[in-house]
Amino acid sequence: MTKNRDWIFEYESQMYNFRSCGVLINKGRILIQHGVNDTEYALPGGQVKFGETSAEAVVREFKEELGVDIVAERFIWVEEVFWKWGEKDCHTLCHYHLVKLLDETQIPHEGIFKSLETDESRLLFQWVDINELANIKIYPVFLSGKINNIAEGLESFVYRE
Repeated sequence: MTKNRDWIFEYESQMYNFRSCGVLINKGRILIQHGVNDTEYALPGGQVKFGETSAEAVVREFKEELGVDIVAERFIWVEEVFWKWGEKDCHTLCHYHLVKLLDETQIPHEGIFKSLETDESRLLFQWVDINELANIKIYPVFLSGKINNIAEGLESFVYRE
């Protein structure tokens, strides 16, 4: 079993991928990311690799991208997204985990900061007040409506662009 391979499948004009994201809330703010030239935001995370759980993937992604140690406290949302990327029809399955920092001194708590991964240095991270999420374009689209009311159980969403 090869754990280095991302769960991404492409066939002609179609792509399917499996992603895992962390919902990190600290003092009423949530950690988000965006590309250097992007105006759209997302939650930190990345592709799940073959042979790893989505919880393991989010812990790995936070370590690789930010150099921080987290624990995935619980699985809160699953989302299926159908979207276009250029000429490709894409289908993303994303797992969202409520995560917690093991050491709050490992991460900046103000300003904008870059990913530690050299090939991902185009990613920028920042903290945003959770009440301001409705004022920015962020994925998942349901985030601003659910962040102040995270259910005790798992919730499922489908989004079609």
